[in-house]
Amino acid sequence: MKALILMTRVPIPGRTKTRLMEILSGDECAKLHKCFLMDLFNIFKFIKDDIQIFLTYTPENSFDFMKRLVPDYIECFPQQGKDLGERMYNAFNYIFDKGYKKVALMGSDIPDIQPKEIESSFKKLECSDVVLGPTLDGGYYFIGMKSPCKDLFDSKLKWGNKSVLEGTVDIANNLGLEVALINKHRDIDTKEDLFAFKQKIDSGEFKDTILPHNTIKFINDYWSERKYAKRYIKG
Repeated sequence: MKALILMTRVPIPGRTKTRLMEILSGDECAKLHKCFLMDLFNIFKFIKDDIQIFLTYTPENSFDFMKRLVPDYIECFPQQGKDLGERMYNAFNYIFDKGYKKVALMGSDIPDIQPKEIESSFKKLECSDVVLGPTLDGGYYFIGMKSPCKDLFDSKLKWGNKSVLEGTVDIANNLGLEVALINKHRDIDTKEDLFAFKQKIDSGEFKDTILPHNTIKFINDYWSERKYAKRYIKG
């Protein structure tokens, strides 16, 4: 039994993708986040018959803001814990307690991930204890395990720091756990990430992939109005 947990904030204006508020309004950030989610839900359609999809969200009492977005086949539950590591570990525990044997968790700001990448990560779990998907900023967007390991979510990792991936691998090695890596992605957190994604769109890098149509449309629509460009030049 395999399960994938999508970990996300509820896309409330002013409370999500706040690092992008350097160039976007709070409402624009929320709209962009909704686009990420819709593109990921489209990707999940290709794997849902083989992998059960869950969604864990925060803030706890705000699910109504995104309820209409979430497909019926996805089971949702609120995040629990005082920091990111604790919330991730509690999400894993919740799903393992349901009897699943392979569980992975991923962030919501990788709208261009492909179904084959997710399927490959579960295959790698057959001969590994932990599977990690690195990000360009030194963190990870994906983690898969065959049993919950609280040490991998130690608060000393300083979540959001550039050393999170390296620190997680070190902990796993010290525990004697076999680690496998999947494709590196750039999560969209900052204006630089957004500009890099725009460059991927313009260069045709998304050819022969399942397109993140919603994210691409959002970026192209706003870019055509020169909102991003004008703000970036002024900054």
